[in-house]
Amino acid sequence: MDLGGFRTLALATLACVWLLFAAGPAAADSFAPGARCHASGAKSETYAQVATQPQRWNCSDTGWSIAAERVFLRIGLAPGHGPEPVRFTTRLTRFEHIRLTAIATDGAMASRDLTEADMIPGTGDWVMSADLPRVPGRLAAVAVTIDEARHPRILSDSALTSHEQARGHPVQYELAVAAMCGMLFMALLFNAVFYRVLRARFLIWHAISAACMVVLTAVTSGLVHRFMPLSLGAASFLSAVSFGGGIATGMLFAADLIEPDRLDRVHRQALRWGGVWIAWWTVIYLLASGPLRPYAATVYYVSFAPVLALFVSFMVAARRRRSRAINFVIAAWAPFMLTGAMRIASIVGLTDAPLDLTMEQHVTLTWEVVVVNLGIADRLLFLRRERDRARARAQVFEARSERDPLTGLLNRRSIEERFDRLYRLGYRAMAVIDLDHFKAINDTYGHAVGDAALRATAEALSQDPDIVAVRMGGEEFLLLLDGKDLARRAERCRRAIPARIAANVPELSRPVTASMGFVEQPSETMRADFARLYGTCDRLLYEAKAAGRNRTMSEKLTLFASGRGTHPKAA
Repeated sequence: MDLGGFRTLALATLACVWLLFAAGPAAADSFAPGARCHASGAKSETYAQVATQPQRWNCSDTGWSIAAERVFLRIGLAPGHGPEPVRFTTRLTRFEHIRLTAIATDGAMASRDLTEADMIPGTGDWVMSADLPRVPGRLAAVAVTIDEARHPRILSDSALTSHEQARGHPVQYELAVAAMCGMLFMALLFNAVFYRVLRARFLIWHAISAACMVVLTAVTSGLVHRFMPLSLGAASFLSAVSFGGGIATGMLFAADLIEPDRLDRVHRQALRWGGVWIAWWTVIYLLASGPLRPYAATVYYVSFAPVLALFVSFMVAARRRRSRAINFVIAAWAPFMLTGAMRIASIVGLTDAPLDLTMEQHVTLTWEVVVVNLGIADRLLFLRRERDRARARAQVFEARSERDPLTGLLNRRSIEERFDRLYRLGYRAMAVIDLDHFKAINDTYGHAVGDAALRATAEALSQDPDIVAVRMGGEEFLLLLDGKDLARRAERCRRAIPARIAANVPELSRPVTASMGFVEQPSETMRADFARLYGTCDRLLYEAKAAGRNRTMSEKLTLFASGRGTHPKAA
């Protein structure tokens, strides 16, 4: 063979070798050993095609994007990597289709197609995983093709795990999460107990918020899978709804918790409408598809930025107005708000990759509920003290409305309201007493002296504990009597009036007498009728006045319902 023929054969051989590698899948050494690279493409493209275009691959831990319909991920194994990986693990999120391709060191490959139903949610964290396809020989890399991903962490959080690593977090981690769920659940019991004491609306909102946080922590930690299997779709739905619901009801809780005069109307209404805002974007996040799909997670997280700003503004406004409850709210929400701000910053690209703050979220949520419960207890004690004070004031006002301000005796309205009860207790004798010639006292000595005479009369009528004394108005008084010797005791009260006035009002140069009408109704079967008894006493009083004053006219009623027999008697 001449030199020209040799050159032709060599070029042909090189061309065949190039075509062989170009046409086939990327060999194990097409990427740096142990490199984790990602690329974007169309659904019409395969991993084998994209693997031949190194300029399309990003082998750094930045630039994670799910904007394309199909994204590619290649995870290489470094020499001496340790136990052989058996599972592909990543952040639990929705997707349309995943293809796992295991690549051996000798170039042999095996693939496995996955749907959401094939992914197994983790029992120790917010992850999902699937078994890798088996290839003969030693595994060199795994290529992952993902269609319609809904969160960039499906790329950034991906990893290959061994049997030991696939077991998830240690038992201590799950016990810690279970303890947090228990503390969150206790908040529900506390709110139920508090609600029985004081039926405040903010207790309902906090109970719903705490229930959402229990669900969120149990689902995102994977603890729920210890007790009941959840599909990927169900877990994603519960996560989004419980998170959004917890924030929304938390805003409603804050709007009702802060004291009425410690927060302006604008902030209070903004908090209530903020719940609607969160609910709207949660629905968008769950239902977004087509062109909106790659941006759903980012938009969802960014929608919380105005909420964080509102929280800060609301806290400042309530703090300036010296709200007591806001101190608990600030202490409770500040760690959770900081975690939320960090997650928003990472999802919009301010960090190399979206941050995994799942455990931090569990801790801050638990802290929030515990501290808020302390704030609720403090608020309830405050409200109860205010209620007790209001009741005390109401009782004072009621007592004032029932009492005559000059003499301190019950007034006419109060005795009419209490008459039936007093009658059933045995007060079945009534006397009406009127001071004789009282107008002359006011005209001669003045109203101050007249008032002093009325106060002295009230003292004279209040000596017997079984007699209820009432000032009916002006110089007229009423007695209700219980016990024995009713007529004699009533007469003793009337006769005590001149002596008491003489002792208490020395300005009066003449004695002040009183006339009285007295009625006794001894039968327990008779019907109580205040107006009837009072009318009889009033008639007898005028008879006493007409007979010369300073005396008593009395009757004993023997029949009241169908007729009346009386025994009039003058004293």
